[in-house]
Amino acid sequence: MRMYLSLFSSWMPCLAMLVWLAAVSSPLRAADLPPDSVVSCDEFMVPQVEMNGKMVGQEACRMIETDVTFQGKKMKRIDMGVSGTLDGYTTKKGRIFFYFSSHTEFVFPQRGNTHPIYHGIGRYSASSGSSMTVLYPLEPNAWNGKLWVTAHGAGRSFARGNLKLWDQNLDPADPFGDISKYEKLMLEKGYAVAKTRRSTVRNGGDITVTLDDGTVLRDRNVSDQPPLIMQFAKLAENILQDRLGREPSRTYWYGHSGGARPGRIVNYQPGLNVDEDGGPVIDGIIADDSGAGLWLPVVYKDGKDILFATEQDRERFVPQIDISHLLYINETPDDSPDWVSNNFLANKRMNAKILRDKGLGDRHRVYEIAGISHSGGEYLPEGKQGDIEILDMSRIMDGLIDLLDNWVENGVAPPPSKSDWAELGDLDQDGVVEHGPVSLPEVACPLGVYHIFPSSRGTGGQGTTGFVPFSGEGLEPEDGRGNVSAGPTVVNVVHNFVDMNRNGYRDFRETVTQAWVRVGLLEPNERFDRERYRACVRGAVNQLKGEGFITSPVADFYLNQSATMPLPAR
Repeated sequence: MRMYLSLFSSWMPCLAMLVWLAAVSSPLRAADLPPDSVVSCDEFMVPQVEMNGKMVGQEACRMIETDVTFQGKKMKRIDMGVSGTLDGYTTKKGRIFFYFSSHTEFVFPQRGNTHPIYHGIGRYSASSGSSMTVLYPLEPNAWNGKLWVTAHGAGRSFARGNLKLWDQNLDPADPFGDISKYEKLMLEKGYAVAKTRRSTVRNGGDITVTLDDGTVLRDRNVSDQPPLIMQFAKLAENILQDRLGREPSRTYWYGHSGGARPGRIVNYQPGLNVDEDGGPVIDGIIADDSGAGLWLPVVYKDGKDILFATEQDRERFVPQIDISHLLYINETPDDSPDWVSNNFLANKRMNAKILRDKGLGDRHRVYEIAGISHSGGEYLPEGKQGDIEILDMSRIMDGLIDLLDNWVENGVAPPPSKSDWAELGDLDQDGVVEHGPVSLPEVACPLGVYHIFPSSRGTGGQGTTGFVPFSGEGLEPEDGRGNVSAGPTVVNVVHNFVDMNRNGYRDFRETVTQAWVRVGLLEPNERFDRERYRACVRGAVNQLKGEGFITSPVADFYLNQSATMPLPAR
């Protein structure tokens, strides 16, 4: 059973509320609401556990419930603030020393931090942004009986202003404004969603850590604390059990970047993903463009990699889909061990290879997505904002959610990994990459080029993209970085312009016909027109739909769009 109802005696909720009030350091908007709007949710908390003589875990919970409507369906939104403590480790200097992590086997060694590691207890608080939003259908028969818990990436901090108080995430005028396109897809499919929020700013944080020797360290973060998110998931499970009369039959993890890394640890850390009934807490994982491509499934002891060395260790691995965004080409300045790369894409690929070589290829997939950088545009209307234009990643996520669920529920394995690295994409090792990256019609049948650093006004960056059409007019444009000064002259360098034809130097912009001839979509004597465009889109859609990467509604969208959208004349 997944019931984790509080074992506190009758006086403990009062004590927990006193602890809560003592922790609050800023006025809460909740104070301005009717008295009965804010209620305790202590009864749903996960029981604390003893760590070195101290009780650790959730201490206080408050919530506000709101009735909302999503696509004509009545739903409940519960905004929750949760305070408590965590067991973990940190360092006092070196790379990522602000991280307060639960598992030192991965975090500090793989980032090259060899300084002493200290154990302590970290305190998180709703008064500094620790929160969760639970969404579920009001009608029990509208719920498919499953839960997605989601984890955001790095960069969130209450002190720095981009992590809100727990009761300020809801905008009454737009109750789904803070819910991503991916989470809305989950709701549309009948899942309940638990959206978690925590302190993840890279060089700091909102967590106070007290070391075992009494030393107090402030400004730590909980980027890599999977137990925190797993406890949030259990808290959400308890609420669903109470409100809908049954516990979730499956709980899935979706994490992006710094939310994907702890998702990997759920699978990689022995003994972590075990419920009280012996089954997994998390039944399947989508790790979306894991931060820095980490963490890798490697743990060295006495010079030997001991991770997944036994069949018993491999047996506990739940289905995991990694998504790799091919236009995100970042690197770090880490002094990492020789088996970890500073290149993000290299690490994503090595993660898949290591798992395959350790006998876990039947439980893991990596899908490289062409034409997209780190952001999936999941909060932008149509993926656009000013000069930023991002492929709508939700059109792929729609299919991936179904692929993972079918894998877990029915044992139906999704398509093989997709990569233009021959090690992963050339399964029969014949020198031909048969399983190249996933390409949506915008990339498979290009009318232009998606590129990083989209804005000359500084609104874009390496993690976003812009779009340049094949117009046949003028030079290939500069990207958002502009030119590089070299003495009295200005010299263009590689990557400071959009290399639309991939020849390595800046020259004239192609027409669609010229570009399609170059990539082999047209014969030299053929010209681009609507029928050829529709045929190309139809072929791309049929392949994507046949493999399960897009659903029927997404396929219909592309087919209808190809028949009506304005097209270049040449």
